[in-house]
Amino acid sequence: MMFTSKNKYSFPVLLVLPFKQEQIDQVISSYRIPDTKEKELVFDQILQKIEEGKSQSRGKLSRLNVIYQLTIPVAASLILIFLLHVFLAKSTFENDTREALSLRLPDQSRIVLSQNSTATYPKYWWKREVTLKGEAYFEVEKGNKFTVETSNGEVQVLGTRFLVSEQNNQLTVNCYEGKVQFANKKQKQLVTAGNSLQYKNQTLNELTSLDAEYPKVARFNRSFSNESLEEVMDDLGRFFNLDIQLKIEGSKHFSGTIDSADAETAIGIICRSLNLDCHTNPANQITISEAKKQGNLTNRIYAKLMTK
Repeated sequence: MMFTSKNKYSFPVLLVLPFKQEQIDQVISSYRIPDTKEKELVFDQILQKIEEGKSQSRGKLSRLNVIYQLTIPVAASLILIFLLHVFLAKSTFENDTREALSLRLPDQSRIVLSQNSTATYPKYWWKREVTLKGEAYFEVEKGNKFTVETSNGEVQVLGTRFLVSEQNNQLTVNCYEGKVQFANKKQKQLVTAGNSLQYKNQTLNELTSLDAEYPKVARFNRSFSNESLEEVMDDLGRFFNLDIQLKIEGSKHFSGTIDSADAETAIGIICRSLNLDCHTNPANQITISEAKKQGNLTNRIYAKLMTK
C-alpha cells in the first residue's frame, strides 16, 4: 500500500504491511544481482553487440572507400578527355570543288583555298596557326605572328597578303604585301612584297619577281547579264566570306563583269552603277541601301569603265 506525504516535498512512501517471510524472500530474490557466470554472459553479449556495431560501421566505410576509389579515376579520365578534346580539336576545310573556297579565321584573316586543297587549324585554341595541304591565298590581319605549316617548312608573317602552294614536293611562297619568312630545320629565307620563293628537293632557289598584285585564285571574276542584285551579292559574299545585307526598295539587276581581288572595290563598282550606298559596321557586316543623293555623271562613267 502507498501513501503520499503532506510535507513541503511530496514523495511516495512505501508502507510494507506484515507478510509471511517466504513472500518477502521471494520479492527480494527477484531483484538479486546475477551470479558471476550470468554476469560474464551478459558482458559477453554487450561486447558482441559493440563489435557488431563496429563491423557495420567498417562495412559502411569500406563501401564508401570502394565507391570513392572507383569514382575518382573515372572523373579524372573524363576531365582529361575533355581537356584533350579542347586542345586537340581541329577545324578542317577541304575544297573538293572546281571553284575557290573562301574562309574567315577567328581573327578575321581570310583564306582562299584552291581546288583539292585542305586547311586545318585549332578549333578552340586559336594561336594563328594553319596547316596547309595544297594551295591557298592568305590575307592576314595585323597582330601576333601568323604561321602556315607545310610538310616542307613553315611560313611566318605578322600582317600581309601572300600565297603558299605545296605541290609535287615543291613549295612556292608568293608575297604580295608586307614580308613573310620561310623556315625549316635547315634553312631560312625572308621574302618581301613583289617576290616569289621556290623550295624544291631541299634546295632554295633564288627569289623571282611577281607580275601581278594578286594571284588568280584570289580574284573574283564573274560576268553578269541582268542578274538580280540579291544573286550578285550572294556570289560576292560567298567568295569573300562576307555578310552582305540589302536594304533597298524593289528589285534591282546588274549587268557587267567584275574582276577584282578586293571586296570593297567589287562591291563599290556595283553600288556606283546602281546608285546605292555601302556601309560596313565594326562586326564586318556590309549593308547596302538606297543612295541619299543621285549619283553624278562621273560616278556612272567610272562604273561603266570599271565593269568592262
